[in-house]
Order: sequence, then structure tokens, then C-alpha cells
Amino acid sequence: MTTAIRSIKITPTDTITTLNLDERNIGTDICAAIGCRMFDVVGLVDSIDLFVDDEGLINGSTLNLPATVLAHRLGSPTVIFGTAIAVSVTPDGETVGLTDSQLNDDPESIRAEARRRDRRRPR
Repeated sequence: MTTAIRSIKITPTDTITTLNLDERNIGTDICAAIGCRMFDVVGLVDSIDLFVDDEGLINGSTLNLPATVLAHRLGSPTVIFGTAIAVSVTPDGETVGLTDSQLNDDPESIRAEARRRDRRRPR
């Protein structure tokens, strides 16, 4: 039986969707969802990992402001280019699906964090 890993796909255009990754083909699924050849992992607090395009900075990918804001708010001062995939992670480093509170219920959920903007940013 295949286990689906519940995740969130965050695009540079503010599109935030739920995505189920196949546990058996997670690397292939992540590359396909991000649109990359290689990915990297950005570890965040609250047992959340962001999978990002490892070559996003050098291949002309668009700045992903929602994922960048999320990364900063959750402890990683990094800049994200291209699409990002958010998943949960166990203390042993195993990728697992996002919990209900990480996904929806908690006011500080990934969706809420990813949609926030720096209020000082010029418009």
C-alpha cells in the first residue's frame, strides 16, 4: 500500500495548493512538482522542511516571496527561487505528511504564514 505524503506547493505567483506526494516515488514527485533536476531541503522550525530547486538561483527561476517569508518566519533566513514544497519531518529526518494543524487548523499554519507579507514592503 502506498502512503501519500500531504504537502503544500507554494509558487512564486502566490498560488498555494495541497499536493499528495507518493512515498515510494517522493524524489521524482518533488522534482516534477517543482520543475527541477535537483532539489535541496531547507529545514524550518516546527518540524517543517521546504524542498526547493537546488539550481533556482542560477537558472533564472522567479523569486518566491511567499516561501521566502515563510522560511524567514520559521527560522531560516534564506531566499527561495522557484516553486517550493512544504512537508513535515520526523525527529529522525524522515519526510512525512503535514499534520492537520500544520496544514489548516493552527492560525500560524503554513498557509497563513506563506500568505503573510512584510507590511513595510513598498507596493
